[in-house]
Amino acid sequence: MLSRSILTSLRNFYSSSLLLSKMVDPKRVISYEDMLKIVRQPEKVIIDVRNPEEISSTGRIPSSINIPLNSIDTVLSSMPSEEFKRQFKRDKPSESDELIFYCRSGKRATEALDKALKLGFSNSKNYLGSWEEWSSKQK
Repeated sequence: MLSRSILTSLRNFYSSSLLLSKMVDPKRVISYEDMLKIVRQPEKVIIDVRNPEEISSTGRIPSSINIPLNSIDTVLSSMPSEEFKRQFKRDKPSESDELIFYCRSGKRATEALDKALKLGFSNSKNYLGSWEEWSSKQK
């Protein structure tokens, strides 16, 4: 049974301009309530796929790292571990680690989720509410 928050996030997501054929598997959706817990779990990797200038003008979810959507493939597949640690101040995730993607409204996060799954990161998930939901509920 899906929680009310996940259903709300899915409804908001589907009402966006993405086609229904690009639906996200509900097992891969993270709710706002889930995110409140995840930000305190350092073993989970929260990835903001917005561009750096967006983050500097709006803020970010605590404990997240910024890997813009156009860099996700390269960073996850071929960036050396030492470089990843130097740039993001944490160990490079393995394919079994849980990755949670978000952006402004959920569209780019969905693309990032698809890319990560194709690269073998099978525990990847999407916070569909993304920054819009997070920032509105943090007030």
